[in-house]
Amino acid sequence: MSGKVLHAQLHLLDRQLIDQATGELLGKVDDVELDLDADPPVVSALISGRERIPAVQVMEIGTAVKIVPAELNLTRGDDWVERHVIDKIPGAGDAPE
Repeated sequence: MSGKVLHAQLHLLDRQLIDQATGELLGKVDDVELDLDADPPVVSALISGRERIPAVQVMEIGTAVKIVPAELNLTRGDDWVERHVIDKIPGAGDAPE
């Protein structure tokens, strides 16, 4: 048997997701998906918001999880909050980014 043993609660949940190529912060790991047909069961995907990140897109697990985001839109929720909440706050448009 090869591979690394991870404890989902300790090594994956609430870890920051980072784009491996750009270093951009993309979100946090909210949940994990397991392949229970494997022996032993393995993580098949990470869940962030409504997006499913297949395990093959996970490049490195450390203090953060580096991924290749491909066609994922992990900032969809952030974009919505910015448009519908933050932009409505008086003076928010004047604040530097």
